[in-house]
Amino acid sequence: MPRPVNPERRQEILEGAVRFLADYGLAGLSMRRLADSLGVSTTVITYQFGSKEGLVDAALARARESSTDMLASIRQADPEATVADAVRRIWAWWSERPERFAYPRLNMEAMMESDPQVLEQARRPDLITFWIDYYTEWFVSEGRERAEAEELSALLMAVLTGLVVDLLCTGDTERVNRCVERFVRTVE
Repeated sequence: MPRPVNPERRQEILEGAVRFLADYGLAGLSMRRLADSLGVSTTVITYQFGSKEGLVDAALARARESSTDMLASIRQADPEATVADAVRRIWAWWSERPERFAYPRLNMEAMMESDPQVLEQARRPDLITFWIDYYTEWFVSEGRERAEAEELSALLMAVLTGLVVDLLCTGDTERVNRCVERFVRTVE
């Protein structure tokens, strides 16, 4: 009888995989290179996640969970927090530890991934619609009409995606932070 997956070991490998993917991206993900960087064998990764696709799914779930946990903590601390408040705070949270930009980067790369061995194609739309739906509900709770809330949510995702790409490419933190603040003011 095979021994059960060790949740602590699985989490440790997952966090290392997210860091690896932040540095090297999804394109051409090599399990051997990932295993070498983590100091484990490919067998250990496969045992913990089942396959490359299983690992990517777990990494995407971890990325989503980190952001939803942060947003939930914002709402718990301040039930009156608006989407604009949340965008300011999550951007600041990502910025205080730049490796946290791995989470939105991983999600963006997966949205564009065309290799079905890395990500099942049917999963791609959920990577964006989850967030559009999430922010739509928040905007509606602020009193916006659903149609406007959906448009604002799609715009929010487009702007955040673009600003993450801008920051990762240019490293111009000051300018990008000013852009985040300008966009937030337009949402308010």
